[in-house]
This record gives sequence, structure tokens and C-alpha cells, in this order.
Amino acid sequence: METVALPLVAAFLGLVLGSFFNVVIHRLPKQESVVLPRSHCPRCLTPIRWYDNLPLLSYLFLGGRCRSCKAPISLRYPLVEALGALLLPYVVLRFGIGWEALRIFLFASTFLILFFTDLESRILPDELTLGGALLAFGCSFFLDDPNWKGSLFGATLGFLILWGAYLFHLKWKKKEGLGWGDIKLILLIGALFGPFRMLWILITASLIGLIVGLGVIVLFKRGRDYELPFGSFLALASILFLFRFSWLEHFFSKWTNLVP
Repeated sequence: METVALPLVAAFLGLVLGSFFNVVIHRLPKQESVVLPRSHCPRCLTPIRWYDNLPLLSYLFLGGRCRSCKAPISLRYPLVEALGALLLPYVVLRFGIGWEALRIFLFASTFLILFFTDLESRILPDELTLGGALLAFGCSFFLDDPNWKGSLFGATLGFLILWGAYLFHLKWKKKEGLGWGDIKLILLIGALFGPFRMLWILITASLIGLIVGLGVIVLFKRGRDYELPFGSFLALASILFLFRFSWLEHFFSKWTNLVP
């Protein structure tokens, strides 16, 4: 029974946390409090009743619309709640219950939130990027991979690479090609993963961006200057490497020794 009950409890908690992630995604880019005021419809500003704020269920019962003004509710809300309900039990089942599981879940949640804030608002909040970088560096003093030296080197190298790319694009195109949010995010990634995995995350995110960019140009007839959310691609690649999927690391280690 315990083996069944544990993932169910984790899924329920993940569902509740996913609802909170939605609040952070919506409010943090606007520099609003994630605690007060209570949840309300962004269209008519009517406070949401508790029975209309049940993760996943309320979206289904309301048909994806506000009870008061009938404005459509973004599909992002049930999607993030569902991802939260999958994320926490996955971490618990794979890493158990302990400090390592807590660390993995905390940073995976951070990248999940950053994925959607950049996708929707083109904003990567400093509270998550710089705050996460400091937390990752602090954790490195208790880890072997990366240790504090690797964490510091990874953050520094990532910053120099993206800052250099920023300056190069600014000089070449006379406009910004990267936002400072992306540069701050690479500080978090470098501090969390160290230099080698940071480089592979950067490469993976660039490949994802290239594929998505080509798809946008071909399918939606957008120009090559269309702004893609590179921070979202960095966050997605970071989640893949955070869980250290064996197939992913095997792919890279097959061609290089950079990933131990």
C-alpha cells in the first residue's frame, strides 16, 4: 500500500504546487505579490471562489471559462497543474525522499516556471535566475558534482559566453540578440550543472531553438527576425539534464568525454 500511496500523495501535492506555480508565472513578471491579493480573473478582476480554484477540476467544470465574465481561461493553467502532478511523484519515485530529491524538485520547478514566464512574457524574473544561481552555488559546497569550484567556473564561463554573444550581435546587427534575462539564467545553469553540462545545455537549447525557429518560419510564415524565447529553450534543456536521462547522457558521452 505504501508504494501506491506515496506517488498518489506526491501527485496531489504536486497538483496543489502546480496551481501555485501558475500564480508565480502570472504575477512575478509583473512584480506583483505571489501571496496577496487572492486569485482573481485577470479580465473582470472578480475574486475566484475556492470551489472554482480546484486544480484541474475547476477548469473542466467551468469549461475553461470564468464563471463571472465567461472570458476564456488560458490552457496554461491546467497544463502547469498537470505537470506539477507528474513532476513531484517522478522525483520521489526516482530519488526517494531526502535532501537530494528536494533539491532536484526545487530547481526543476524553477525551470518549469521560467519556461512559461519567458514563453508568455519574454521575462525571466531575477528572483528566480539570480536567486537560483546563489542557491545553486550554496548547494555546491555540499556536493561533489559540481563542487564549489566547478559551480563558480560554470557560472563564470556561461556568463562570458552569452555576454560575448550579446555584444557580438549588438555590434553586428545593431540590436540586442539576447536579453539580460538569458544571461542571468545561464548563471543559474552554470552554477547548478558546472561548466561541461552547461555547455551541452547551451548546445541543446540552441538546437531546440533552431528546430522551433524553422517550424515557426515554415508553418506560420514568420520572418527570420521573429523573437524566440531562448530562455524557454534553456529551461527545457536544463530540465532534461537535471533528471540526467540515461539516453541523453549516453548520446553526448558517445561522441565526447565532456559528460562524465
